[in-house]
Amino acid sequence: MKLVHIYLFRLVAGITLFLMFVGCTHTIKSADISTLQTGSPLKGVGSKTFSFKDFKDIRGTDAFLITAIGSHKYTLDQPVATVVAMSIRKELERNGHKYIAYSTQSNPDFIIEGTVYKYSLTMQSGLVSNTIIGNAAVKLTISRASADREVLAKSYQGEYRKDTFGGPHGVLKAVSNQALLEMVKEMSTDPELIAFLEK
Repeated sequence: MKLVHIYLFRLVAGITLFLMFVGCTHTIKSADISTLQTGSPLKGVGSKTFSFKDFKDIRGTDAFLITAIGSHKYTLDQPVATVVAMSIRKELERNGHKYIAYSTQSNPDFIIEGTVYKYSLTMQSGLVSNTIIGNAAVKLTISRASADREVLAKSYQGEYRKDTFGGPHGVLKAVSNQALLEMVKEMSTDPELIAFLEK
């Protein structure tokens, strides 16, 4: 009987260790990422056509990874740089502007290049609750496609914090989404960008 208890204890300990090292991967679908609902000065700019070059990700980590908390990984279903570009494109379209695929033959008003240098979730543990912090940041280079090729280079950042009294899993998706929207909002309300587009 004692041997059975030792065997069961070892089996349970082995399974627990296995689960700790294997962990789980939670994937956030890019289709679930919402758009801003507030007004934007971008709407007051006459309709422009934008073309996007592929965005770069210089975070130095897996292109899909947002964060790893304990043995849990949180990823996007598309590369982070693609999702950031998609969110910016949606904001431009929401405000009456057009998007066309980039090619040497395309004829946009502006060409946008982006470099994602931050897209993360972190958790700060407190005595009563945990705080989940989402961050998103991109450097945009927007070039006028006309003969003067004037360029505007700006960085935009978004941060969002939320306290949780349970595990972090339920709120991570919402925090990640809101941090991205805060970054898009900063871009969408930037007076320098608006002036550049209106010239």
